[in-house]
Amino acid sequence: MRHRIQNCLLLVAVFSLCSSANALVLDWDAVNWTPGSLNNAYDIAPATPGNDVTVAVTGNTAQFQTAIVGSNPQTPAITNSHDGGLNPAQKTLTLAVNFTSRSEAITIKVDFSALYPLGVQNVSFVIFDVDFSNNSDNNSTVRDQLRSISALSIDGITQIAPTITVSANNSLSGSGLAQVVNGTRSTVDTGTGSGAANVTINFGSGSGTVSNPTYQHIGLHDISFKPVPEINPMLASMFACLAGGVLAWLRGRKTDGSRPL
Repeated sequence: MRHRIQNCLLLVAVFSLCSSANALVLDWDAVNWTPGSLNNAYDIAPATPGNDVTVAVTGNTAQFQTAIVGSNPQTPAITNSHDGGLNPAQKTLTLAVNFTSRSEAITIKVDFSALYPLGVQNVSFVIFDVDFSNNSDNNSTVRDQLRSISALSIDGITQIAPTITVSANNSLSGSGLAQVVNGTRSTVDTGTGSGAANVTINFGSGSGTVSNPTYQHIGLHDISFKPVPEINPMLASMFACLAGGVLAWLRGRKTDGSRPL
């Protein structure tokens, strides 16, 4: 019986000491991004003070171009240039560039709130239209490439390798922190077949690209994540008092000559 009580207390600890945490989604259909701006923060969990996620773009940002849709906003911008084959179509953060050399690139960094002391988990997003284009009209060959893809642990030092899933029109090479995604075939931006270049974030040009690349673009879809649950201090204190009281009672039962349960 004593072991049964202790096991029961252990179960109480497992199920009660952690505050609940639900998955959150940065939905580009529900937020704003000033066209051409390079850093925006979003409060997507009203119950948590401050902003939950910040998206920043760095690198060769002078090479950003306008999107080829609607009013042609300066990118980065939220547009419907890419839908990844989704139906109904959804918006993405569009990044269109015209690099002057294969060495140029841009980097996308996603930061999460410091109010998540244990960090976040299950971070997931899809990048649309990572493909390969060979335009014979202007003798231009461009291969989209994703590289240097990693996350940073809460210790601020340890890098975490991602799990990457590619589609029919791109390829994955390398392993761990050295994974690289290359576009392999041209893919339409919207509608049927556009999902064939999705990748489930330094963005540049891969091998086979001409020395002076032409216009290329990708779309960053919604970012989902889940804050790591924290220990609830009130419940932890209550559990400690309860456990101490029960153990003291068990010891008392044993020392006063009564038969242990």
